[in-house]
Amino acid sequence: MELADLRIFVRAAELGSFSKAAVTTGVAQPTVSRVISDLEAEWDGPLFYRTGRGVTLSELGEEALTKARFLLREADQAAEDLKAFSRLPSGIVSIGLPTSIVEPAIPRLVNELRAELPGIRLQVYEGFSDQIERWLAEGTIDIGAYSKYREGPWSRNALLLESQLVLAGPREGWNLPPEIDFARLSEFDLVLPARTNGLRIMVDSVARRMKVPLNIIADVDSTIGQKAMAAHCGCYMVKAPHTIADETRHGMFASSVIRNPFITRHVTLVTGHQRPLSRASREVVFRLTEILRRLSVPT
Repeated sequence: MELADLRIFVRAAELGSFSKAAVTTGVAQPTVSRVISDLEAEWDGPLFYRTGRGVTLSELGEEALTKARFLLREADQAAEDLKAFSRLPSGIVSIGLPTSIVEPAIPRLVNELRAELPGIRLQVYEGFSDQIERWLAEGTIDIGAYSKYREGPWSRNALLLESQLVLAGPREGWNLPPEIDFARLSEFDLVLPARTNGLRIMVDSVARRMKVPLNIIADVDSTIGQKAMAAHCGCYMVKAPHTIADETRHGMFASSVIRNPFITRHVTLVTGHQRPLSRASREVVFRLTEILRRLSVPT
């Protein structure tokens, strides 16, 4: 089994035709037929069913196509890494992030790359955790970060970005202490994300258990929308502190850490398994990890 043979097989499978595969790979059609026959003999079964309009994959062919694509991607990536070893990493790197991470992290990352690795270009996808997990599984993105919530602290061994949720609202007239009990959330008009959001699921769960009635006046998924409601409607948000850091520094919002219980947000960084990471992707993983860890440190 040679890589050239695998490429011929993949092209025949994608095009559904030996003659078209011959044209696109630059070999004679008898060569395509011979390669397929040799592979069928080596793998002990038919790869295609011949039809009047071309060929279709057999069950063995479907399985072989998945594995052949994987092997060819690895080989191509290895060749690209070796050719680029003496050069700075370059290429397109796709990232999936929740909106609350995009605002504080991506400008820092872009500025670092422009200054030090200008050959790397980012494709940034915004979504919820379930969307990001699906994009990773499908191979749409190379790198993903998504949030998990729990009561109390996380183990610091694998800490990437950790923050305790706060009650946040307009700075004007703010007279709350640095920490407030969860039970006091019933005193405020709240704007929270929709019920499918991980933060909302955790807040609702704690409220039910503690029998705390929440006065939720609007379900707003976007961070921008929640901030607008807080700024112009006198509402209060439950947020991770870094998501309102700029507004807090400029005197727009104030916040108090929610306690009894503390609710902790932990951000996990995950890479896809559809293809090996390029040098550019590995560089982005390293830099994004450092940026997210710095966001965990109070300023």
